[in-house]
Amino acid sequence: MKALGMIETRGIVGAIEAVDVACKTADVEVLNRHLVKGGIVTVEIVGDVGAVKVAVEAAAEAVKRLGVYMGSHVIPRPTEEVYNMLEKKREHKTVEKKEVPTEEIVEEEIIVELPEENEVIVEDIVDEVEAKPVVNRRDKTKK
Repeated sequence: MKALGMIETRGIVGAIEAVDVACKTADVEVLNRHLVKGGIVTVEIVGDVGAVKVAVEAAAEAVKRLGVYMGSHVIPRPTEEVYNMLEKKREHKTVEKKEVPTEEIVEEEIIVELPEENEVIVEDIVDEVEAKPVVNRRDKTKK
């Protein structure tokens, strides 16, 4: 028989801790999470009645140690209407992801050929620079 367990925390860190502890403690599954105004987060877990009770208790204790515990509750064997309400909430929040077309990146090699006259100018400049003596500005003394 399925049960529904809910753990409410202040902030997402407590909710993540609650889910982690609950899933490690017993064989339960996370059904949903709700982000409420004011930083309140509610997580819902489902599983066998005994497993959910143990998981919720362990998660509540872990969240209390963090100081962000708001409340917790277990509903053994909830009616179908409760699950329908939760499922409608989940479907309402689901957003379809659209595939964005990706363009292939093509690398091209660009070759620029300089005319002969530019080569001569570059050689002349190099010759002029090599001919000038290098002066270290730090060696100059101020007068």
